[in-house]
Amino acid sequence: SETFRYLRSLVVHPAEGDPPRTILVTSALSGEGKTYVASNLAVAISQGLDEYVLLVDADLRAPRVHRVFGINQVAKGLSTHLDRQIPLEEILVKTSLPKLTILPGGNSTYRPAELLTSDRMRRLIQEVRDRYADRFVIFDSTPLELTPETYVLANEVDAILFVVRRGVTPRRSVHAALEKIRREKLLGIVFNGDDTVMKRYRKYGNYKGYVYGSKKQKD
Repeated sequence: SETFRYLRSLVVHPAEGDPPRTILVTSALSGEGKTYVASNLAVAISQGLDEYVLLVDADLRAPRVHRVFGINQVAKGLSTHLDRQIPLEEILVKTSLPKLTILPGGNSTYRPAELLTSDRMRRLIQEVRDRYADRFVIFDSTPLELTPETYVLANEVDAILFVVRRGVTPRRSVHAALEKIRREKLLGIVFNGDDTVMKRYRKYGNYKGYVYGSKKQKD
């Protein structure tokens, strides 16, 4: 939990400029922990004194954010909002954390690329960014090297967090994926599955906090 608090501080209090309000969490390939990172970053930010968080499951091919928080599969979500224009107010899901709300992916759709690259999706990103000045919006997306829609979303958000899993992600896949995004939007790279930092924290004592999901989570 302390590592995610540290990540939160880098996002909420950047060394230069204003903090990014819309953040895309992605990876090169599947199985690198992007959903794990997106979910726990959302939790960490929402535990701040002033920040609210909307966590959007933008992986319409295999939506899993709801599982991380123990929410039953819901029929309505981002896919139905984009496809059938169901109002946001009807599909947002409250969590046990007062300042964290989830927009689930909804039923899996047969045309995720078309929906996520549509004008409706661009308007959605703008709407959730501008509606509340104290809200951070985190998007859990599909891997950059496997699907075309993430590249389009990467151009619409304020910043990108790129997840690399230790001992799993091929170096060539990382390079190929990073070439597809604008470097000024790259907020940083999260090196997942490395316990070096945890060993350092154990050296100074025990820390407790929320951590959702497990390190074995595949998405």
